[in-house]
Amino acid sequence: MKKRLAFVTNPLDSGFRSSISIVTLELAKRLTSDYSISVYTSRGKDERPAPDGISVRRLPARPDASLRRLTGKLTPLYSLKKPFFSSPLYYPWYMTRLALDLKKGGFEIVHLHNFTQFIPVIRALNPNIKIVLHMHSEWLSQLDNRIMRERIKYADLILSCSEFITARTRKAFPEAAYKCRTLYNGVDVSQFKTAPDGPEKTKKKKMLMCVGRITPEKGLHIVIDAFNTLAYSYPDLELCLIGQERITPAEFLVELSDDPRVRSLKAFYPGSYRKKIMESLAPALSSRVFLSGHVTHSEMVSKYYEAMIFLNASYYESFGIPVAEAMACGLPVIAARAGGVPEIVEDGLSGLLVEPGDADALAAAVAKLLENKELRDSLAEAGRERVRERFSWDSIAGELAEFYHGMDQS
Repeated sequence: MKKRLAFVTNPLDSGFRSSISIVTLELAKRLTSDYSISVYTSRGKDERPAPDGISVRRLPARPDASLRRLTGKLTPLYSLKKPFFSSPLYYPWYMTRLALDLKKGGFEIVHLHNFTQFIPVIRALNPNIKIVLHMHSEWLSQLDNRIMRERIKYADLILSCSEFITARTRKAFPEAAYKCRTLYNGVDVSQFKTAPDGPEKTKKKKMLMCVGRITPEKGLHIVIDAFNTLAYSYPDLELCLIGQERITPAEFLVELSDDPRVRSLKAFYPGSYRKKIMESLAPALSSRVFLSGHVTHSEMVSKYYEAMIFLNASYYESFGIPVAEAMACGLPVIAARAGGVPEIVEDGLSGLLVEPGDADALAAAVAKLLENKELRDSLAEAGRERVRERFSWDSIAGELAEFYHGMDQS
């Protein structure tokens, strides 16, 4: 009989649009042969179905939205290390309903992302369940150590999406190091692959591409500065920015970081980051820069085919899924040496790395690739092979299954 496994996505995402939801569904659909899987999310207007073989259990988040009108007023009373978003008053109704439903459903494993405050409640109502905490940020090592330690003692396995985060978690909680593991995010290499007619045939334009939310930590102001430098030397060069403006709240990242470069991004708050970066673009270049807005994950493959070079100028990345996807599609990649990105891109072999915040270095790396087709091709080929060998969802899901098995043996 299959074990019952529950994944818990972001309760804010009823339509499975977020990166965490994509990670959840990609893993879940590859584990259905061994587990009976349910995915918990919230009710909403955009309720997309899950893949075949996966049950979706939607819990109401509206009571929490109503409660937030009251508890949200308490936000100023919280501190940097004890923020409101990590308190038990953040989604308490959803959290309680989740724990009760897990008990009713007789689940044996629950796999949740980021929400550490859910763990004690789940454990209290489900004393025998195996709890997997999957982190996509540094919050464990950044937030109040005493509170985080008290919560994670109830977790049976702590996963992080890069060794960058895992190492910091082990350092902050040496007593829990034995249950900290790295589970990389992945790529569906059957979908994200080179164009059928070859990677160069469809790339008729000299187009640079960036993919991700329009938010300060993505470093798009650095991309614009580099484009301002390059554009007059390469009159046919274009830039495409794909993503919606969804600015990460400063208290989630910028104010918590111990990296002065990340903390410097506070200068872009408040207000529209998109407006600020477009104001820094040389007016004569406006016709050569395109902002595509939101593009669905399934539509991204054809978008990657349109570009010649992929850029990632982030000041912070827990992993960097678009970097790996672009590599899988045969794009040479230039990325900032930040967070988990160097674990994807091997500098000079499967891509080029530059320092975050250095527009001159980014521009020089772009010019280097524009002038050297042989280098572009070699980086593209090596990048493609690296993703297929190391970051395919099939292999990542296999690693997760082994981690689950290890919990049973402990």
